[in-house]
Amino acid sequence: MIREGISIRFQALTISLLILSAVVFFATGFVNADEKGGQLTDAMIIAIFDNANTADIVTGQLGVAKGNSEEVRALGRMVVTDHMAVQQMGRDLANKLGVFPDPPPGDQSIANLAETVTMLQSKSGEDFDKAYLLYEIQFHQSVIDAINEVLLPSAQNEELKALIIKVGPGFKGHLEATKAAARKLGYYEGD
Repeated sequence: MIREGISIRFQALTISLLILSAVVFFATGFVNADEKGGQLTDAMIIAIFDNANTADIVTGQLGVAKGNSEEVRALGRMVVTDHMAVQQMGRDLANKLGVFPDPPPGDQSIANLAETVTMLQSKSGEDFDKAYLLYEIQFHQSVIDAINEVLLPSAQNEELKALIIKVGPGFKGHLEATKAAARKLGYYEGD
């Protein structure tokens, strides 16, 4: 019983640390770019946008493959489908504008994704569902915050701003769908 309690607390700490690293990238990683020469460029924003979609496509695929509940598998399918479409929209716009994605200095998104995938792959059953849903809640909230506080205010190109505004509700919809699934399965008590 004590060992199980310690294991659950360790899992929660591991998830919290991975989420924190994603939040740090989205919320404060941009400060490093500011310190190294000014605001984010549109090329950096496109790279961040693309990496955020890649991250959710990969974790969504894990949700489909490893989900214990239909709620998690359905959420994973929705996330993969929607983020693939949004990612393509961003790539099409980048091609149209002739902008090559250029990650900001200190970009840790690939390393953070690898840690998240490793953590999720180590889980199964209800432990996977809980870890996946809690990660997705924090991930989507951090992306929404980054969009509102950093990406949208920094974007220079009007078409890029329009794309960010257009897809914003989708990120919010995913956040709400994830919270609903987590509440239904008893893993989340928040709003």
